[in-house]
Amino acid sequence: MSEPIWYSSPSILFSQGTWQKFVPTKDMDVPTALNSVVRFTVYFSVLLYACTSKHEYLLAIPLVLVVSAIFYELFPTTRPLVETFHTAVKKLTHPTASNPFMNPLLTEILDNPDRGDAAPITDKAVKKEIEEAFQQTEELYMDTSDRFDMAQAQRTFHTLQSAKIPNDQGEFLKFLAKGIDEPDFSSAFPARNAKVKSEAYVEAQGSLGSLPNSTSKPTGVSPTRPKV
Repeated sequence: MSEPIWYSSPSILFSQGTWQKFVPTKDMDVPTALNSVVRFTVYFSVLLYACTSKHEYLLAIPLVLVVSAIFYELFPTTRPLVETFHTAVKKLTHPTASNPFMNPLLTEILDNPDRGDAAPITDKAVKKEIEEAFQQTEELYMDTSDRFDMAQAQRTFHTLQSAKIPNDQGEFLKFLAKGIDEPDFSSAFPARNAKVKSEAYVEAQGSLGSLPNSTSKPTGVSPTRPKV
């Protein structure tokens, strides 16, 4: 039941049907909730004063009265809270009988350009879906009930790391080049320079820039004539 704000009808705070409402709930409107806060403040302040005989606790009553009146003038009605955000749902491709391993097909480039990435194969439910979809091969095998033969045939296939259209080549390149431009604080050898050399083509240290041929001018110490 809705109540008027306490300063328009002070008796509403401690009337017979409202004195026990001293805890605000989400079902209350603004004036009823503020009245319950005022009642709680009065009850708690009087209880503390009775236990400690300190008048400072009674000062909370006029303070809460003023604050509740200001709140009612600013927000006389409740405003529903509407969430302006939502959890993004990632679109995934799950195993089917025609594509058990969820890899992108050539026909999907035009027919299904917005297909999602493959579902994580580390998930137990996805693993079971792959096995069930792969076992639907009665047109390829004479006996699909032999789990050993099916497991051996399944070894030939795997799910690509990026099964989207187009593939996520840019992020893959960023992953490979991760940390190249960062300073190397390692004191161990080989450090960053040696790491880069080991991952790229470099000429062997001490190698010749070009190989001599038969028409090249010989190099080295010129022979001297023997002394007579």
